[in-house]
Amino acid sequence: MKAEEVLVVVVLYSNQAEPCLALRSLMAHTEAQRMAWVIWDNHPLPDTKTKLQHWLADEEAICIERWHYEAHAENPGLSCAYRAASKWAMDWGCSWMLLADQDTHFPADWWDGYSQGVDHSAFGLMIPQLYSSGMCISPAVHRFGISRPNPRPWVGEIDLYRYMPINSGMMIRISDYIRCGGHLSEVRLDFSDTAFVYRLRSAAVRAAVIPVVCNHGLSGLEPGAYAVRLLRFRHFCRDARSWAKTEGPAAYITIVVIARALRLSMRYRRFGFMHVLLQQFFLGRPI
Repeated sequence: MKAEEVLVVVVLYSNQAEPCLALRSLMAHTEAQRMAWVIWDNHPLPDTKTKLQHWLADEEAICIERWHYEAHAENPGLSCAYRAASKWAMDWGCSWMLLADQDTHFPADWWDGYSQGVDHSAFGLMIPQLYSSGMCISPAVHRFGISRPNPRPWVGEIDLYRYMPINSGMMIRISDYIRCGGHLSEVRLDFSDTAFVYRLRSAAVRAAVIPVVCNHGLSGLEPGAYAVRLLRFRHFCRDARSWAKTEGPAAYITIVVIARALRLSMRYRRFGFMHVLLQQFFLGRPI
């Protein structure tokens, strides 16, 4: 695989003036300038695009010809970003698409691991090992519909029925992305990766873990203020309902959402989460 065959999509979701961690670590590799780039901003500042252009101009080692920036203040979510990026990949003649969350740090030799993994396999999905707080969260162990950190990650082929990767770090063959239907646009954030993996399973896309270790931030795990977590849970219920109403396993999704509502209610000792569960998940009221 050549670098020219790869499109990298970086999704931004917080209003920051400086280039994000993912962008800096990915572009540190010399092959980065030969790739195509889509930067999808779900929380844009008025001059973000200009600042990115200045940053690219100031970095002498970076000279990227194919790059596209999109600002979406309405925040349509991750799935829409990846679906849009896949169209740019086809327009630019790319065969592979790398998904990157703004808070994922890629190692200096990240490209070596991905390119070698593609060159020596017939897999359609490449997955790095993602760590957060010392735990391997992707690919996570997936049993009975529940994902938990992987205590013994390894390199090689994995069964997507037993292991669940998250979006960030995935490198997917464009032909397989189109064949499985891509990300489900109705599922904006939560369950975006899970719904996508279910589609990959149905399309029998083979997956492998490659020798690339990344560090990833998970803001959703932070306790946060009650009002913040309540709003976050509203979005969680919205996406859960959207997936259940389209093609997701309704019974499994319902159990997961109820369990989270109970856990949050006990943590904060407030009943607002149960009210949101009823209004947003069961009744489908707008947020």
